[in-house]
Amino acid sequence: MNMTTLTLNVPEDILYTLNETKKDFVQKIKLYAAIELYKLQKLSMGKASELAEMNKPDFMFELGKHEIPVINYDIDDFKEEVEWVMTK
Repeated sequence: MNMTTLTLNVPEDILYTLNETKKDFVQKIKLYAAIELYKLQKLSMGKASELAEMNKPDFMFELGKHEIPVINYDIDDFKEEVEWVMTK
């Protein structure tokens, strides 16, 4: 897999305030970005968990901790499913 390096400048006092190491902060930023991109349906579960550098079950657990549904199934999709089942 090809990787791209991104640089993020963060004031040192932010890390101090958060009591975070650079490594831990970077990991959390990746996780938060993955969660938000998944929530916005910009990334699939697989790609979001890849960005977060987690396996899918661990990423799903993180989604639950942030009260984000693992399955994006809206009411219109549900109604279509019910109609389809009723015709069978």
